[in-house]
Amino acid sequence: MNGVEGLMLTDFLRVGHISEHSAIYGPGVRFVIWTQGCTLACEGCWNKQYWPHRGGTNFSVQDLVNRISKTPGIEGITLLGGEPLQQPWPIFNLISEVKKMGKTVFLYTGYNVEEFDEVMQACFDICDIVVTGRFEQDLRNTNLRWRGSENQQIHFPTRHYNLGSLEERNEIEFVINDNGTLEMYGYPSEEISSWIENV
Repeated sequence: MNGVEGLMLTDFLRVGHISEHSAIYGPGVRFVIWTQGCTLACEGCWNKQYWPHRGGTNFSVQDLVNRISKTPGIEGITLLGGEPLQQPWPIFNLISEVKKMGKTVFLYTGYNVEEFDEVMQACFDICDIVVTGRFEQDLRNTNLRWRGSENQQIHFPTRHYNLGSLEERNEIEFVINDNGTLEMYGYPSEEISSWIENV
């Protein structure tokens, strides 16, 4: 990893949202973390509530590791946002610890590979799946799997998974919370988005 060394597991990660069991953000059932904070500000972004660096909740990496380790039935974790790689050190430490558990890691980033610094590259190298590239509204395609626009690229750095297992399709997930509220995840069409707004 080119001399990159992680910091303490007491490092804090700003988190906007967590879904402990999701079936649409990567293979199998996954523990999904939306990080808080993003300056890329892609037009048409579905997660604008995670742009501000203020807000969200600070979690120590150790607390997240403990929570993930106690979550049954998951194949791995998925990190998105916000922009995970704008918090590269705690992200690197979290990925490293999750890999030690034998879990897989799927990382979303709006950065392209050529924009990575050393720590960002180290994060990329130990992930099992990475989607790179800004969301581009003009290239939006709701028939893609795991991406929102056609320019975004899927990488398999560890070769744990491969492109042969990738079937293009749109996936949307609805969650009804204990208090009766409805949450929607994924990349819905305009028709579905409009329907949800009127529910």
